[in-house]
Amino acid sequence: MATRKTPAAKKARTTAAAKAPREFKGKAEAGKAKAGVAYNPAGALSRDAMAMPEPMEPRPKTTTRYPISNESFEALKVAAPKARLAATSAVRSKDVKKRGAAPQAMQALAPGNEPSAAPVASNNFAGISATGWLPPDCTMAVGPAHVLTSVNSSLAVYTKAGAPLLQRTLTQWFANVAQGMTIFDPKALFDQHAGRWVLLAVAITNSPKASLHLLSISTTSDPMGPWRNYRFDAMRNGNTLTNNWADFPALGVDNQALYVTSNMFAFGGGFQYSKIRVIPKAGPYAGGAAPFFDFTGMKNADNTVAFTIQPSHTFGAPQVEYLANTGFPSANYLTVWRIVNPTTAPVLTRTQVAVSPYSLAPNAVQPGGAAPLNTGDVRVLHAVFRGDSLWTSFTTAHNWGAGANRAAIQWCQIRAAVPAVVQQGVFGASTADYFYPAACPDANGNVTVVFSRSSTSQFGSIAYTGRRATDPLGTLQGSAVLKSGVASYFGPDSGGRNRWGDYNGIASDPANGRVVWMYSEYASAVNTWGTWVGSAFF
Repeated sequence: MATRKTPAAKKARTTAAAKAPREFKGKAEAGKAKAGVAYNPAGALSRDAMAMPEPMEPRPKTTTRYPISNESFEALKVAAPKARLAATSAVRSKDVKKRGAAPQAMQALAPGNEPSAAPVASNNFAGISATGWLPPDCTMAVGPAHVLTSVNSSLAVYTKAGAPLLQRTLTQWFANVAQGMTIFDPKALFDQHAGRWVLLAVAITNSPKASLHLLSISTTSDPMGPWRNYRFDAMRNGNTLTNNWADFPALGVDNQALYVTSNMFAFGGGFQYSKIRVIPKAGPYAGGAAPFFDFTGMKNADNTVAFTIQPSHTFGAPQVEYLANTGFPSANYLTVWRIVNPTTAPVLTRTQVAVSPYSLAPNAVQPGGAAPLNTGDVRVLHAVFRGDSLWTSFTTAHNWGAGANRAAIQWCQIRAAVPAVVQQGVFGASTADYFYPAACPDANGNVTVVFSRSSTSQFGSIAYTGRRATDPLGTLQGSAVLKSGVASYFGPDSGGRNRWGDYNGIASDPANGRVVWMYSEYASAVNTWGTWVGSAFF
């Protein structure tokens, strides 16, 4: 039976509605990049190309790579060991049914005493050696017969057995579309929908002010064959010119479009907003002009500015591209973004998904009292949509009940269409730091996670773990070492931080649905990083 609302009831309802977070619906701004320029990586390098210098200009900002000041960020990192987090036991299945909670486990394992990881190690070989850049920023892509790796600021192609076929600097690779610019933060993927390799980087100059998204797309599934290079003006939102430049790009793909995200900073200033650039594949995959759509000004449901939005590598054809970001510098939610109609009139919407609380991790200890390795922040570093779920992971602080906090891995499986957490967990050890994770599911629902690890008895190393689809929800298997560090490492940036990361590479093998490949850095000599490639399967 209908009831008449009193004025007080109406006021209360209106006030509650005003306080409730409104659904975000973004409007796209259109732009266009010129046709691609042909590039043949297998061609012989000219003497000039071989001697081409690599500019390494400092980033044009007065703050940092975060949306807060350097001082505030460092203070939060220092305070992290004092911010004790209670260890939580696994949620029991009957509690899940009763409360609707997502299965979760806090797993503290002793490095060196863990059981062997469930993924079985397969091929592994040395990757690109130290290039003089800090940090390396490891990314990778895997195709039918090749492995492509990239760091700051070089690219290499190998056979799957590890035979090196090619190595180029990114300055050489993009020389036909960008000259005299600092090129950094590469990202790579193999588009299994179309059989194409895709490489992304950003480029910058301070004088004159310029910021580019550089995109390279192969014309076939052979990375040694022809590619086409594109330059997109990152300073423009659609066709509107700004004074902002792009940092920390990310790359995603589905069956319709490429998705490029970046954090935008003002020249000589601080963080402004994150940008999502949607690039329909039809134009650039045919070598023609590349129309695009930009979304800017995204905010989380709590009205904080969205920072480091990670697009997913999408398998299947859900007709939706999912993206995710954490709250910064700590929160208890993920923001899940949805893009539909990417080729004609993209629409962006947002949903907040509750997850276990996370916060900035302390930096990672090394043997012998060496300066700790920088563990970064809580940003989502990789995302994959496969089998109706979005998989993400990031670094968090966790206290295992044995003194100060440690850096640990927080991971989530989200049923994206709902969206809701299917399972989540925190993985680490009371005597070691686990950081810069990247997770990837295989074709059977098993998951592999690669990460960096160090302790008072282990130099900066590459390790991995995983879970079978049949394992208890919220849990990972024991981890194994892919490549051990052999010496203490110190790679100072302009802020004096011991830079490590900023991310690791992981990719599913399109020729074998059981195999997942990994690419990361390790301390190869005193104050020197090296990289290593490995694969594993269930």
